[in-house]
Amino acid sequence: MKIGIHTGAWSNSWSNEKLYIIDECKEVGLDFIEFPLTDLSHFDPLNVKSRCEGAIEVTCSTVIPKVEWDIGADDPICRKNGIAFLKRCVDMTRLAGGSVFSGMCYVLARKNHLCGPAPEREWVYCAAAIKEVAQYAGDKGITIGIEPTGRYHNHLLNTAAQALQFYDMVGEPNVIIHLDSYHMCYEERHFYDAIKSTRGKLGYFHMNGNDRGRPGDDDLIDWDAVFRIFVQIKFDGYIGFEGFGTTSPHIYRDVIGVPKEFARESMKFVLKMMHRYGLKKSNDIALS
Repeated sequence: MKIGIHTGAWSNSWSNEKLYIIDECKEVGLDFIEFPLTDLSHFDPLNVKSRCEGAIEVTCSTVIPKVEWDIGADDPICRKNGIAFLKRCVDMTRLAGGSVFSGMCYVLARKNHLCGPAPEREWVYCAAAIKEVAQYAGDKGITIGIEPTGRYHNHLLNTAAQALQFYDMVGEPNVIIHLDSYHMCYEERHFYDAIKSTRGKLGYFHMNGNDRGRPGDDDLIDWDAVFRIFVQIKFDGYIGFEGFGTTSPHIYRDVIGVPKEFARESMKFVLKMMHRYGLKKSNDIALS
């Protein structure tokens, strides 16, 4: 397994002024950093790659931020624009030295959608778009992650079951499932069975407390059960902490504290759990 963190713990945006975050993550001893790609104009991939210096891995994620980039729209121009945006994200990931691009990349974020399930044609449009992006990414050695999120974030994929259905529709070998414990807390009826259902397809896991704070501080998630499932399904992917600071929208109280300490304490908890269940960190370093 590889352990990392989303830069949102420090800041809601990314620019060259935020490169010090990479240094702090190195000091903590993390394996990777997840960079947001919603605003590509301020993301300098070559500077990111240079600052990481091969000492820490890069992953990237995004949400589709503009209505005119809606890959599920009936308007083919919107779908074309959205696919172009996602392909630029793939290019940025590669230039930064990363090999995984994930997140809520499969649908327009917080789309103004009426009640009820998304129409079948939107599933078809979105799956076709991600299939094209995945094929483009595969030629560049990039894996695409599909992260189901809560109902307040998107109307298409909220559960592991829906993500698996979408995964099958895309049908590309470089696609993985990306689960997030925070979103699972209010979308999954059977939390641990949901993780188990992704066996062989789960490649990325956002490990957050139920309030999106440090994992292990909460008592709503049975982390022993989570790690038992990890052992059962032989999960050996990315574990990332996606706690956001108060510079982020919809964060009205401080749930993570000092970002560097949030990273350090979260990693300490994960290492303890990995040791308990005989799991391995990156580079095949046994923790038993």
